[in-house]
Amino acid sequence: MAEQDPPRKSASGLKPIERHNSEERLSRLTPTTASATLHAYCSKFARDFLDAHFYYCSSKFVVARGGKVKALDEAFRDAEDWYGGALAWLSKTDQVEIPLFYEEKEVKVSHSFAGRLLRLLMQFDRIFVETLYSQECGSISADQRTTTIQIASKRIATIHQLCIPDTDKFEADGTLISSHRSSPDGHA
Repeated sequence: MAEQDPPRKSASGLKPIERHNSEERLSRLTPTTASATLHAYCSKFARDFLDAHFYYCSSKFVVARGGKVKALDEAFRDAEDWYGGALAWLSKTDQVEIPLFYEEKEVKVSHSFAGRLLRLLMQFDRIFVETLYSQECGSISADQRTTTIQIASKRIATIHQLCIPDTDKFEADGTLISSHRSSPDGHA
């Protein structure tokens, strides 16, 4: 019998939380595509999303069926349209480039939706950078920058939220089936 590593203990003595937000989650599923890309980012949102949610969403994309696929596709279309408009608006503003530091991470893309999500994250970073450049030039206010970044992050967060319910929680038309935790008479 091979020796196993002893269980890890945290400083508090509690059992550490084993999260499956890495490549391990995807390795247990059969991907519809299998490619990897190097993603460069400079925003905290992109870094945190890649670290905490990207592979979770990717695994949910692989197993999504029926109404869930429709709901995700509609959310992607809405986000892609909004991002296109925001980037078109920013391209018309005066900008002053300042040096920024980028980090890179290899990302495995297991489904076409994962590729679309990664593209949105890249566009989020462009919005993050271009709003900063525009604000530095005085073309937009700090409030406009903050609002634009908040809306951009909410568009991606909406896609993440759609990944959480199981496929059977969606109607064929993509609407989420509401769940009532109480009985029909109103009592739990």
